[in-house]
Amino acid sequence: MKRIGILLLLFSFQGSVFSQDQQDTISPSKKNALLNSRASQKLMETIQHKPLSDSAINIKSEAPFLPYEGKIIRKIIINRIGFERNVIDTTRWIRSTAAKIGNRLHNDTKTWVIRNNLFLREGKPLNPYRVADNERYLRNLEFILDSRIFVLPDSEESDSVDLLVMTRDVFSFGVAVAPYSTHEYRFRLQEANLGGMGQKLRMTGVYDYDRSPKTGYEFLYQKWNLFGSFINASIAYTEINSGRSIGNENEYGYLFRLDRPLYHPHARWTGALELSRNWSKNNFNTEEKSFYDYEYTIKDLWAGYSFGLKKLLPGPAHGENRNRTFIALRTFDQEFTRLPDKTFLPNDSMIYVNRSDVLGQLSFFKQNFYKTRYVLGFGRTEDIPYGYRMSFTGGWEKERGIQRAYTGAEVMVSTVNKSGTFYTYTLKLGNYIREDLIEDALAQISVSRYSRIYQFDKSKVRHFAEVSFASQLNQTLKRGLDINDVNGLLGFKPDSLLGSKRLRLRTETVIFTPWKVLGFHLAPVTNIDLAFLGQEYQRLMKKDNFYSGFAAALRARNENLIFNTLEARVYYYPKTTEGIDNLRAEFKINLRIKYPTQLVTAPATVYNP
Repeated sequence: MKRIGILLLLFSFQGSVFSQDQQDTISPSKKNALLNSRASQKLMETIQHKPLSDSAINIKSEAPFLPYEGKIIRKIIINRIGFERNVIDTTRWIRSTAAKIGNRLHNDTKTWVIRNNLFLREGKPLNPYRVADNERYLRNLEFILDSRIFVLPDSEESDSVDLLVMTRDVFSFGVAVAPYSTHEYRFRLQEANLGGMGQKLRMTGVYDYDRSPKTGYEFLYQKWNLFGSFINASIAYTEINSGRSIGNENEYGYLFRLDRPLYHPHARWTGALELSRNWSKNNFNTEEKSFYDYEYTIKDLWAGYSFGLKKLLPGPAHGENRNRTFIALRTFDQEFTRLPDKTFLPNDSMIYVNRSDVLGQLSFFKQNFYKTRYVLGFGRTEDIPYGYRMSFTGGWEKERGIQRAYTGAEVMVSTVNKSGTFYTYTLKLGNYIREDLIEDALAQISVSRYSRIYQFDKSKVRHFAEVSFASQLNQTLKRGLDINDVNGLLGFKPDSLLGSKRLRLRTETVIFTPWKVLGFHLAPVTNIDLAFLGQEYQRLMKKDNFYSGFAAALRARNENLIFNTLEARVYYYPKTTEGIDNLRAEFKINLRIKYPTQLVTAPATVYNP
């Protein structure tokens, strides 16, 4: 049983079996043409578990489809590369046992599920950008490892083509158990593609000697793309504070959520509805004056509409005009039905407040994508956006019974060069206005850079760097700036180290090695964080305001599994505060690291993204 438990966590499968429904057949001539083509070789290199070539991809996502622009899509054929019945390992027992278990536990994604997630249509002209958008959308589904769409022309002179849509599943069933500390263990059991029908069922739990009861659970059910509407639905119950939470205690909660992403730029409607009820529970027998007893509800609704010209100019040579205009409206309500005793609240007690927002947003954006590898993934195809977004936000916020007008703006520009280096430049501005006075004004500017891939023998190295500056003026109701975790030093979480000005620099180097353990690729990581945190009327770059953090980690990931990245990390802080140790370690069993590709997001203030 111990061996089986390890196998369920460490499965590694190789895809080489093609499965298809009867209606999705390919003629012998087309199949031979496909297998003999250079495109098919690229397919096998990129979509198989063990590619023939492991080099990084650097290509505009629409480039392969441009020669066929305007041709009529005659037929869309779906082929699924099924879950392989063998595993990569040297032990015959492991190979045969893991294969048998895997065959029983995995269901290939149904053809109708893939077809429901297509927004390409037979009988319509081929739009290269739309084909690339659909390929990327399929690839971003949680239960799909990779996808490719290939154009199958009858001849060069033909005015029509067939499309071959090929997808490769991940192994959607998973079990993981790992120590979180010397007295706490985390575990997770999930099926991310239940019955092959695009639905997730997940149980997460914790066992803690110091907890009463010692075990707590979370249950989640999610269905992607309800009835082909591209609306995702989720319901959840938690006892372990793993959902959206406001306070610092262990929270219980119920959640219901519907969301419809802007799955390609020319989709019209997007938005989300989220309802939750959350409450703290004293599972650790904390003394009364130290435990914050509270309960609150969240109601969050937003909707947006995208519009713009379909074509810049007629004719295939000019392509599609990807410049879009987007308008959105959001209402948000956070209401505490039970508040902590104010006598014992700390300095950051401003988080335990009722808040309501009504925000509108006008955005202009253009976004295209590069396909590449080894950015945050371990060899799978990754879609890196480039383009711009400019947003203007306005509305009202009521907090602690005080109502204020809000105005804000954001500019983001992303670029990618041919070598695979990409940059992101971001500027955010926001402020509140009450009785003609500006309050809680905040300005943030940042520049980030991912280097191109550097090849050293059989290893690949990519470097990330980011520098950012933030300044807060006339701080009134909002919390001051901090350097906690992603805001400054990774893993650094003091309770009340606050300021009005912040300058930080972060660098990260990842080495994607050829080393593997039972199919898990290994990648050492080093981090350096430098930060200055000062008050409004003092010089920022002085010794007393300087903090630094250094970290080394080892990440492990099997891209064929549904679980995210495993990471063991050690932190060192030369200067600490509030009893935080100089040296500490942590282990994460489901670290989610993925490059953000959202076209647009819900309207928000600079304080509440």
